[in-house]
Amino acid sequence: MKKILLLSLVLLLLAAALLQWGLDSTPAGSGGEETRVLPAASSLLDFLGGARQYLAFTFFIKTDKLHHAYYGASAQEAELVPYFKLVALMDPNYVSAYYVGAEIMGALGKREEAIAFTLQGIDANPESADLYYSLGDFYLQEKRYEDAKAAFEEALKYEPDLVSRSMMLTAFAVSCSVLGDEDGQRRALMDKAIYDQVRLYDEQYTYEEGKRILTAINATLDAAMDVGQQAEEDGGN
Repeated sequence: MKKILLLSLVLLLLAAALLQWGLDSTPAGSGGEETRVLPAASSLLDFLGGARQYLAFTFFIKTDKLHHAYYGASAQEAELVPYFKLVALMDPNYVSAYYVGAEIMGALGKREEAIAFTLQGIDANPESADLYYSLGDFYLQEKRYEDAKAAFEEALKYEPDLVSRSMMLTAFAVSCSVLGDEDGQRRALMDKAIYDQVRLYDEQYTYEEGKRILTAINATLDAAMDVGQQAEEDGGN
């Protein structure tokens, strides 16, 4: 009996997810035109929204644990992809589901599928720095350097949750380097050095961690100077 009740609940929540997506492509409880047109249905979706999002959270946590446990085992990792897609269906704003799901697709050599899934995530979360960063990374792998640079540049407009801004700036510098944009590369490296300098004042870092950050800053500044010197030499020729 308990299994039947649980299955019924899951089916009800999935039906609510599909209905909500069909109405306005947003998670339940977001409001909109359907509130005025179908107030009763909207109230039901609002009620189910919290439960649906909690179920998405529960699914993600358990699936992500398996992702870490199966890491490197392609066949087992492939079996997890539908679960991340299910989480994204239940809660389109669950950025981590798109990020990790696409990561697995990419590792399995399904980069076009990974790009499509990431774009789906960006459509639902247009201010996600993490998803733009992920998209840029896939474009780099596909050697779509202009697209990668544009994606990284868009990512830098927002604050990330899953990746560091330092990584985003490094990725943008790499894309600029490949395209021969020395000015863009140098600016990105300088911004990275400044960002890392600010990190030195974070109390969470130990003395040894601070030394490692300082070493990274010096290396970044050296790289920026080398790029600047190369740009001057290229301009003089």
